[in-house]
Amino acid sequence: MDAAEQLLIRRIWAAIDAKDWKTALSALEDGVSVTPERLALFELYAHTLLDELQDMEDGCVLLREFARLAIEKDSKDWLLGAMYQLFESSRDYSRFPAGERSSMGKELSRHILTLCQRVDAHSRAEYYNAMANFFHEFGNNDLAVDLVQVAVTLVEGPSQEEVEQPLRTQLLKRLAEYKCHEAVRAALL
Repeated sequence: MDAAEQLLIRRIWAAIDAKDWKTALSALEDGVSVTPERLALFELYAHTLLDELQDMEDGCVLLREFARLAIEKDSKDWLLGAMYQLFESSRDYSRFPAGERSSMGKELSRHILTLCQRVDAHSRAEYYNAMANFFHEFGNNDLAVDLVQVAVTLVEGPSQEEVEQPLRTQLLKRLAEYKCHEAVRAALL
């Protein structure tokens, strides 16, 4: 990072620490325009807009841009970042246009499925996990369960490294959650 970037980063974190979200947003806008390749700034920008300021209108525009950039960059980190930004279960998107999110999720998923042909098992498991969030949220729990089961299979086995353990744990937890959801839904029908 050069001196100007370091100064900008300090300005961003000072505003965030002070919970001065308008100043943080302004600094993040500057950061994203100056260094559009920095995923962390883009994620922080989205978080500030959507979670802190609850600005769904500008947030929707930003997430559309995020999804477009992720596909253009053809980058695992950007694609996963966009999927998690759109479909992380801890976020409240009740005021966000569902059709807009669904459309972005479908487009990202199509791109991810093409990309999955060229990546290792761990990366495929991460992609399937991210896509499962999308499908579960938009009512296709059976596909979400299938994706997580495949992901678990990809990271299981004695030859897998310790780096797989956190992902395996997350996947098993999600699988249990989705299967519970499936069982409750079946009981109600």
